[in-house]
Amino acid sequence: DMIPNSEHWRLSISEGMQLQHDIMGYLPGFATPRVTVDVPYVGKRWIHQLADYDKVKGISYWTKGYRTGIEADDADALTRRYEYLDPVYTLPREGQEYWRKFQQAAVAA
Repeated sequence: DMIPNSEHWRLSISEGMQLQHDIMGYLPGFATPRVTVDVPYVGKRWIHQLADYDKVKGISYWTKGYRTGIEADDADALTRRYEYLDPVYTLPREGQEYWRKFQQAAVAA
């Protein structure tokens, strides 16, 4: 979850994918944990179910495979992309600088 003041508990999507890859094959199938991401407006997804990922900026994009009751008539509900952000401290220097500038621009506006 992207909850304020919980960044220290979170991994980047890239780190989560590596963790999932590293534990596969070491445990019996029924006991193998799955790394999940609780994407806002989408719900819990296995980490490899993302649609796209910018590792530098730490932005992953996710889609839904279902419609809620209020989306019944929404033609774009299944193709809309929802963003999930990695913790800034896990990003490479270039990504951290991007978010620093983004924040400064938002404050100045």
